[in-house]
Amino acid sequence: MDKITSDHHDSQSLDLVAQHIEQLSQLFPEVIKEGKVDFDALQDLLGNYIDTPEERFQLNWAGKAQARREAQKRSTGTLRPCPEESAKWDITGNLYIEGDNLEVLKLLQKSYYKKIKMIYIDPPYNTGKDFVYKDNYSDNLANYLEISGQDHSLGTNTESDGRYHSNWLNMMYPRLKLARNLLANDGVILVNMDEHEIFNLYKIMCEVFGESNDLGTIIWDKRNPKGDAKGISYQHEYISVFTRSIDDFLSKNEVVRPKKNAEAILNKADYLFKKKSSNYTLDDVNNDFSQWISNQIGLSGGERAYNKIDENGNVFQSVSMEKPKDPIYFYDVMHPQTNKICKIPTKGWRISYPTMEELLLNNLILFGKDETTQPRRKYLLKDNMYENIPSLLYYGGSDVELLKALDIPFDTPKVVDVVKEHVGAFLKDDEIILDFFSGSATTAHAVMQLNSEDGGNRKFIMVQLPEVTPEDSEARKAGYKTIAEIGKERIRRAGKKIVEELKAKESKEGALFAEEQKILDIGFKVFKLDSSNINTWDSSPSNLEGALYNSVQNIKSDRTEHDLLYEILLKYGIDLVHPINEHILASKKVYEMGAGALIVCMADHIKPETAEAIAQLWKEVKPTAIDESAKTAINCRVVFKDNGFDDNNDKTNVLQILKQHGIDNIVTI
Repeated sequence: MDKITSDHHDSQSLDLVAQHIEQLSQLFPEVIKEGKVDFDALQDLLGNYIDTPEERFQLNWAGKAQARREAQKRSTGTLRPCPEESAKWDITGNLYIEGDNLEVLKLLQKSYYKKIKMIYIDPPYNTGKDFVYKDNYSDNLANYLEISGQDHSLGTNTESDGRYHSNWLNMMYPRLKLARNLLANDGVILVNMDEHEIFNLYKIMCEVFGESNDLGTIIWDKRNPKGDAKGISYQHEYISVFTRSIDDFLSKNEVVRPKKNAEAILNKADYLFKKKSSNYTLDDVNNDFSQWISNQIGLSGGERAYNKIDENGNVFQSVSMEKPKDPIYFYDVMHPQTNKICKIPTKGWRISYPTMEELLLNNLILFGKDETTQPRRKYLLKDNMYENIPSLLYYGGSDVELLKALDIPFDTPKVVDVVKEHVGAFLKDDEIILDFFSGSATTAHAVMQLNSEDGGNRKFIMVQLPEVTPEDSEARKAGYKTIAEIGKERIRRAGKKIVEELKAKESKEGALFAEEQKILDIGFKVFKLDSSNINTWDSSPSNLEGALYNSVQNIKSDRTEHDLLYEILLKYGIDLVHPINEHILASKKVYEMGAGALIVCMADHIKPETAEAIAQLWKEVKPTAIDESAKTAINCRVVFKDNGFDDNNDKTNVLQILKQHGIDNIVTI
């Protein structure tokens, strides 16, 4: 029976260094010698000539080597469940994690490796006024626990600091490295940034994700020039977009978004067409439709081109027929009503003559009133509901009023509509989005709102440092001690409001509103970063008595069974929202998950009858595909508390009983 101690590999986060060496050994086994990488041999295999550092194209800064090592360092922390601060704990698939995102990202490596489809972050812009968390490379977890337990601000990164840009890069670099591990091969990461660090951000994004995996940069025109600018007044920000693997991404995704107002246009066209009669002709339908289109606020020029309804009620989108000048795109086209040759565009038609003939045959060319008006190629709008994501995003609003309506005090929230637009473009149903600079939890709000609109079941993971709100702030006056408290309350209130709006919509449309948990997940499980539940050995002579006690009572006295259970899930790579079944067996509480793949009992006074009951439970819940004749139940792991046995005889008997039933994978903590 293996015992998991504080220095056991299962009590720590994923060993990324060992994983990288293993992956390298699969590709180049000859460069791994006695468990270490022979870099000279690797260079030879790759055909690289060694350049001096001064001749390489790379971004360097003070502390980069330490930042890289920090990303590789394993965490001994855990995430403690807080059902009392959660919403719909038993049924939700969403997570809200309170803690330093560097340590949290490490702890998520086993459970969420390559499972995140989209990462959307809005990190500090390094304006000299905003917060930048300075990591403590000697013991970042201890540093976090010390700071988070005190009621003070965590400070800012000012331009007077000699390492102004380096401090920011040292914060971002290891977090992006760890984030990449969580991203699915076809996943995408979006990072908001302004002019202060966009160029440094782009360089480290290229280094971490690979320059070939750059999907592009979106320029967000906020329509609001900065009034305190010393030079050019910036009115835009940037959204840098990368994928983990461009080949996987393009093979499984399209970089498209729903066309704005397309549904409304189709609905209006359908309404007008149904009114068609002997007194209200198709021409009348199109005249009213064209007038309605021109009166809509927020429609672009392209959307205003949806101005033709055919005799079957189809709405057509049209595009210009003009093509860059080339002789093969110049030919005659006759207008079907006037029987005269249409005026050829200055640069020629956009399609070749054989294609034009086919389109004319299928009535897919939209003609004007006579041959002097340039024809357009037309598409059925219902078949073209999506468009490419443009590099320019025009949105000049803010969500300050939205938060006021929710009575949430937060000065600089991300914009729900902007986040929702990109979530809708990149995140499909049932997939997970991660935001590890959660702030006021705009991303969670956007995911719930989008799910309510399209019936999706996307899930979110929010991570937020419990940064203390200023003493004189409106947030503190309203009772919010930390930013994390603001985020959690916003999700609660936004979720409630979204459900109310959804009920009102369903009622108006005459539909029955199903139970809300089946139609929309507005809950979230709260976890908080803390030190491991397992005591560590203190070698200090002054604490010998306490160290000896902890070696026997190795579980911290203030920790619960659920604390231990979720640490086990983390360290074994099981996601934190995985369904857990509770059983009472031989008067002991037993947790079972994954059809018996993992069975945990953290009770005291474990006796042989408990082992018998666990074995019977496993036989009841295990998949029938498991070979009954197999001597080893490789799909079952049983975990006990090491001091849960009264003596070694009980421990030995329990071990033997489980082995007799084919369960060999038994450990204690």
